[in-house]
Amino acid sequence: MSIVETERFILRPFQVQDIDFLDELHGDEKVMRYILGRTRTHDENIAYLERLLELEEEHGVGQRIVLLKENNKPVGRCGISFFYAVNENDLPSYYTDPKTLPQGVEAKRVIELGYTFLRQAWGKGYATEAAAAMQEYGLNQQNFPRIHSIMVQENVGSIGVAEKIGAKRLRECLCLSLPGWDYISERKNKEIT
Repeated sequence: MSIVETERFILRPFQVQDIDFLDELHGDEKVMRYILGRTRTHDENIAYLERLLELEEEHGVGQRIVLLKENNKPVGRCGISFFYAVNENDLPSYYTDPKTLPQGVEAKRVIELGYTFLRQAWGKGYATEAAAAMQEYGLNQQNFPRIHSIMVQENVGSIGVAEKIGAKRLRECLCLSLPGWDYISERKNKEIT
């Protein structure tokens, strides 16, 4: 179980007892606007948490709960997980859950860095600090040659974070069926394939 630390945060894998925080985070319409376009129910959060625990156990990846060092209070989630890419109408289209892929299509699994924070934590540089730490961890500790950051084009906050941590815009895409951007971070001296 890997823990990543920054100046202000401890980023640790989720645990079963973190369900109340996920209910709070995913229960805010503004927070979820560019993720699902709606809030998640408690049962959906349980299923989401189970997927996080599986990813950690089977692949050593997954979102981390972001805890403030000063008081151990959770303020967000940030981490590396999988997206599934299929080509639709000459654009890559990304899905977070392989069960939601269109029937009969082949998908390529990609490594994706994502971040979501409580609304009261916005505007404090939290997402940038956490994302930079997880980007470094993924590239240099887990040795991923590259990491995608995929977001809806209207999500200017997430785009700003991707650009602040040095990710480069790779291409236009569809993100959960909406116009999106695919940003890429890569390990030094590695070519994009």
